[in-house]
Amino acid sequence: MSAPQTTLLPLALQDAYRAAHYLVQANHGTTQTLRVGQYSDWLALQLKDRAPQGACFLTACNPWGQLLSAAENSARMSALRQSLSREGLLYSNGSGEDPNGQWPGEDSVLIWNMNATAALQWGQQWEQNAVLWMGADATPQLLWLR
Repeated sequence: MSAPQTTLLPLALQDAYRAAHYLVQANHGTTQTLRVGQYSDWLALQLKDRAPQGACFLTACNPWGQLLSAAENSARMSALRQSLSREGLLYSNGSGEDPNGQWPGEDSVLIWNMNATAALQWGQQWEQNAVLWMGADATPQLLWLR
């Protein structure tokens, strides 16, 4: 399964994904910020130590970009975390944030040791427009699903 490098989503929405700050709760209460196309020293160390296949930043909130209530998004994220745990997949909690404040923040997870094919499958299952995937180069990239 390969993800297209282009998408039919409106340009403004594509730009929002590219500009977002993908925050990961790291060790000892620190937060790491991942950005599309920007190498991360922290991520490189994490991938080397525990995720040779890569990692996927995923949310279950707002399927296909349709805004849901806080309660609905919370229930979807709870179901996602339960599904990850059932599969034995390790993850770190996080959130996707719009630095311009035009889109609401989304509860998210960074799933460790996940290749791009699996990342696309999980993104499709949770009805997302895109997932953020990171390979051995520690440079996050968007994999479009629509």
